[in-house]
Amino acid sequence: MVDTPFRTTPSLGPELTQVLPAAQGSAWYDMPVDTYASTAPVIASPQEGDTCYGTDGRLYMWVRASGTIADAASPGTQIAITVTAYNNVTAATGAGGWYAPPTAIYGTDLLAGDHFWAAKGTAP
Repeated sequence: MVDTPFRTTPSLGPELTQVLPAAQGSAWYDMPVDTYASTAPVIASPQEGDTCYGTDGRLYMWVRASGTIADAASPGTQIAITVTAYNNVTAATGAGGWYAPPTAIYGTDLLAGDHFWAAKGTAP
């Protein structure tokens, strides 16, 4: 049995257990699509809102924290996801049926601008 889920969708990007802190900047695994006049990319790959399934049977979505999301034990802090435009998908503490990474995965609060894989509901 695999304790740490990994992506079953064949795509590039951070692992399901990886959080990209806002202070670290973006991580690119392919060519950037929204780069203007030689400025640094402003979005991470995969794009916000991309979804994939993990080996644990759960659906995951790549999102950006819109504010501090408190660290919590499994299954993690429940969050609400807001979609305001293509590639503008944010998460905040709420009752949306999605969960931020639990303490066992990340171990600290998520801060505004951090990118992470939000998990839908609980494992089937």
